[in-house]
Amino acid sequence: MTKGFPPRVGGVETLCRQLAEGFARRGADVTVLSYGGPVERDAIPTGDGAYRVIRLHSFGDAFEWSWGLVPALRRLPFDVCHVHNVHSTVVGAVWASLRRPYVVTTHYHGGGHSTAARLIHPLYRLLATYVLRGAAAVTAVSASEAALVRRDFGIDPEVIPNGVAAWDRGVPAPDVKTMAVVSRLVPYKRVDAAVRTLAELPDYRLHIIGDGPERAPLLGLADRLGVRERLTMTADRLSDTDVLTAVGNASVYVNLSAAEAFSYTVLESLAVGTPVVVGGDAALAEWAHRFPAGVLTADPTQPAQVAAAVRRLAGTRVEVDLGEYALPAILDRYERVYERAAR
Repeated sequence: MTKGFPPRVGGVETLCRQLAEGFARRGADVTVLSYGGPVERDAIPTGDGAYRVIRLHSFGDAFEWSWGLVPALRRLPFDVCHVHNVHSTVVGAVWASLRRPYVVTTHYHGGGHSTAARLIHPLYRLLATYVLRGAAAVTAVSASEAALVRRDFGIDPEVIPNGVAAWDRGVPAPDVKTMAVVSRLVPYKRVDAAVRTLAELPDYRLHIIGDGPERAPLLGLADRLGVRERLTMTADRLSDTDVLTAVGNASVYVNLSAAEAFSYTVLESLAVGTPVVVGGDAALAEWAHRFPAGVLTADPTQPAQVAAAVRRLAGTRVEVDLGEYALPAILDRYERVYERAAR
């Protein structure tokens, strides 16, 4: 169960799609319950494993919710409910439905990303504590996220990282130096820091893949900095293959987000051989510690520092062992969690 599911984009959405497809192919009866549909009764068979997707009519944005969620949970048969993203209303709904057992993957950032979210966070944290303590199992996608969950909820989650499929390594264009960013265009993702970095790199281009409310402000910033002609923005939804091709063909991938529980885009960049510059916050810093030859940290508020890291990595290709992130191994680990929960 998840707030968003493809064609919505994001790290949580990607993980949920991978789990649904993976376990359906293994013969499990999989139903995805999510928001974003016109009516509750829509059930869509999708993918090679023929899993169901039920999209509930919903309201709101940051606090998206649906009247139909708790009734749907009470009707659906399941052995285990796997619910994602403790920042969303779906996690509270599974607790309120009184259906058990359930597993929670928290995707926890430690706080809200808007004024309203920060104001409501103390009350939300109290509810989330009850939800997590009622779970048969709690998982986190990184050690940094697990530390936040222990600090705020007194629960020690099992760390299961997100997984990646095998991809061919990219080959950057030899005469075009390019930074790539794949992100929702919202303030906390700090895509503006990448645009400011472009002003420090007159021989580079920046390709931003993603859309959101910050699109117009980012274009305005690029105009003011005089870098608009070297900025490409792709708002259209691309296939996974097209996104990975763009990242693989870049000189350097950049993720300067203020909050990440994991960062699929960093993992995928490493998988296709593209070096990465990240901000030093939480889970992003873990990548630099784990793969120092291919990932550097830089202060997003210092464009010259980010630019120096980009220049240091440009021209290299990453070859690291990502065996612990192999998707079949990740599915195996979740399968063992489900088996324990269902006992």
